[in-house]
Amino acid sequence: MKKKPVKSPPKWADRFLAWYCNPKLLEQIQGDVHELYHWRIKEKGESKARRSFIWDVLRLFKWSNIKRSNKSQNRNNMGIFKNYFKIGLRNLWKQRMPSAINIIGLSLAIGCSIVAFKFVEYNYVKDDFHENKDDLFLVTHWEELESNKGRNGGTDNQLVGEILKSVPGIKASTRYNYRQPEVRYGNKTKYEAALFVDEAFMDMFSFDLLYGNPNTLYNEGEIIIDESTSISLFGDANPVGEKVDLKIRENWKTFTIGAVYRDKPNNSSIQINMLVNYVHYEQEFRDRATWNTNFFIQREDGVEPASLLSAMDQLLPVYNKNNEEYAITYFELEPLSTMANNSYEMMNGVGSGPNMAPIITLSAIGVFMLILSTLNYVNISLAMIMKRLKEIGIRKVIGSKRKQLVTQFLIENFLLCSFSMFLGALLAHSFFLPGFNEIAGGDFKLDLWSHLNFWYFLIGLLLFITLASGLYPAVVASSYKPISILRKATQKSGRRWLSNIFLTFQMILAMITVVTAIMFVHTNRVNESMDWGYDQYNKLVMGIPGEVYLDAYRDVLEAEPNIARYAGTRSNIGQDLNGVQFKNGEVKSYAELFQVGRNYPELLGLSLVAGRMFDPSLESDLDRKLVVNESFLEQYQLEFNADGIQILQDSVEYTIIGVVEDYHYMDPGQKIRGAALKAIPANEFTSYLVEMNEGNIFDQRDKLQSQLQELVEEKTVYVGIQELIFEGFYEEMKGIRNIMLFTASVSILLAAMGLYGLVSINVSSQIKDFGIRKVLGASGMNLTSTVVKKFRFVLLFAILIGCPVAVLLVDMLINDIYAYAPNIGAGPLSIAVLILLLVTFFTLNLQIRRVKRMNPAQTLRTE
Repeated sequence: MKKKPVKSPPKWADRFLAWYCNPKLLEQIQGDVHELYHWRIKEKGESKARRSFIWDVLRLFKWSNIKRSNKSQNRNNMGIFKNYFKIGLRNLWKQRMPSAINIIGLSLAIGCSIVAFKFVEYNYVKDDFHENKDDLFLVTHWEELESNKGRNGGTDNQLVGEILKSVPGIKASTRYNYRQPEVRYGNKTKYEAALFVDEAFMDMFSFDLLYGNPNTLYNEGEIIIDESTSISLFGDANPVGEKVDLKIRENWKTFTIGAVYRDKPNNSSIQINMLVNYVHYEQEFRDRATWNTNFFIQREDGVEPASLLSAMDQLLPVYNKNNEEYAITYFELEPLSTMANNSYEMMNGVGSGPNMAPIITLSAIGVFMLILSTLNYVNISLAMIMKRLKEIGIRKVIGSKRKQLVTQFLIENFLLCSFSMFLGALLAHSFFLPGFNEIAGGDFKLDLWSHLNFWYFLIGLLLFITLASGLYPAVVASSYKPISILRKATQKSGRRWLSNIFLTFQMILAMITVVTAIMFVHTNRVNESMDWGYDQYNKLVMGIPGEVYLDAYRDVLEAEPNIARYAGTRSNIGQDLNGVQFKNGEVKSYAELFQVGRNYPELLGLSLVAGRMFDPSLESDLDRKLVVNESFLEQYQLEFNADGIQILQDSVEYTIIGVVEDYHYMDPGQKIRGAALKAIPANEFTSYLVEMNEGNIFDQRDKLQSQLQELVEEKTVYVGIQELIFEGFYEEMKGIRNIMLFTASVSILLAAMGLYGLVSINVSSQIKDFGIRKVLGASGMNLTSTVVKKFRFVLLFAILIGCPVAVLLVDMLINDIYAYAPNIGAGPLSIAVLILLLVTFFTLNLQIRRVKRMNPAQTLRTE
């Protein structure tokens, strides 16, 4: 006969009691409620017994029965953590070689990441230091252009006045126009950047006052300058009260220096340079009905941008009725914080958006370095676990939990990463940032005490590298069973394969960076030797300071025997751009339009493809005639014929009389698009292009500049060398090349250190095997093959995978930075493979020599 099943109380209630009850009271309380439950089943039935059991569990949930943490236990935990730190420091000291490799690798990666962070932050975080930044806006608008819809950051000056009169909620406002007038102080005359602004400018924007009165702009006869302008004009002296003359258009005006402000921060789009009351701009441009100006407003507290925009849009019907050609569709307020980053999508914007090429490059470098160093760490940590198995096994036998072992390893990793963080910041401050400033012309520095974003970055980076590099080795180390450890039955093959995969990935990254560096060197050489499309040698460019000097300059050029010939121009090829819209049927797009003298194309050395050049003897060539490049015909889908072809520009019909080969009107960093040359008369020249006889071009420039300076005592004479106009571009590319060479060197170093550490640990773990083999007569070659064969597939896979991946990634990067870049051929890949092989064999040879020189008696003396 079957026994009846024993009735049990509700499981969830019983578990809830076990969860909250103090362990010291649990057995007694649980026994009592279970005894009551079984008595109630007999007396009152199962249903009522279950309800009563639940009520008893809930009724007993009170303070005296709830389990609580023990203060002594907390103190004991603190002691445990102190012990973890002590053990961690001892282990780091005991394992000096792998610890040093990890610290060096991580510190190099952190230093590179800090440089990348500073550069990316500089490009993206703009104008965040102004106290009123959340209330400041640039007034922009959308307008219907002839070819498309566009956004404009400039506002009609008359419309600005209407906005200020009609729109409520504006607390303060300022107009903002940039000019570069001549500045005269004593015997010094130079061009300086000047901004014409309204009186409220310094109240709206936050800059640091050095000397003088912050309310200077309220006095029309006083100006504000920044620290750099003060030093360039007055040296280190306090210039407040000094007089300077400014030439605004054609009139000289005298101003008093009223205040000096500290130079704007690197991330400021709003400039100071030299601030002049806007009333002087209005006086000099009163002959114009109106003009465009950047217009900033500061909203009143609690006013929403939508209400401001609604009030502004109500002014448009009247404005558009009188300005049909430049009709405005609607207004848009651009916040100060995003103004610079969005400036690329508007005309007349303020500030400049980020250049993505260097941002991508430096970010990729930082990420690559972190990945390499992290893989180094993981690899070496996995190998080091094999040397600490006895420690792990003993600690598990005496009662250590897995969580405690993971905590121990993570604390050791945190200590190592913290020291690496300190060393990386030191490297960035002392070497990387100064070197980057030298290459890129920046002014980046570590401002630890006043840079909250940087602290967020450092803390986040520390937590990331601590977990990324230490969590997996800690989990692996804590997963071994003590029985397997003490029997020496642990399986190493899986870990070895994982280490080899990590090492292979390191080698692939090193391969990619080496190919990148080689391609940057090669591309720089290709660009430097590139044909510009004209003869740039033995030519000087000089600006004419005013129409009154046109004849005097020409007389000097005529009298100078070293000058072979010269030509006048308003647009010097290589220095000036003037994009205008041309139209051929339905095809509309922008091309460059250069206004030049009739003999300019021949003097420059442009190569004629079809038609003819301008004829200096034909006055008719001054009447709407163009000489275009080959890209112009392709861009507008034209075919040249000898009779000339027509094209429209602003409803004016031009005739194309000649076609020349494409030429670089700007540096090789920009693709050549359509360009047209238009002949102008001599009275419109603003500069001369001069071809010199053979000789030292620098001496010729200095001589000619001194002759012209005698004619123009109160102005600065400019004479430039045509073949040096792209020098800035080449210097910038050399800087990027140097950064890539440094990155490749560091990545090779990290890969070599990772390989060295891994081979060293593997050799150490098998040192007795090598000793036995040496005693049994193994040759040096045999021992060498034993060491090498474990890593031969790592190197082979790194080359086979790294080559195609490098071609794909490097080609994308090179073509994103350079407009004209050569393809990656077998040469760069072969050089990269050779470098990788040499570094690998050198690294392995260090350990091979150690194996060959070891004394077997010392390795076999103790077990």
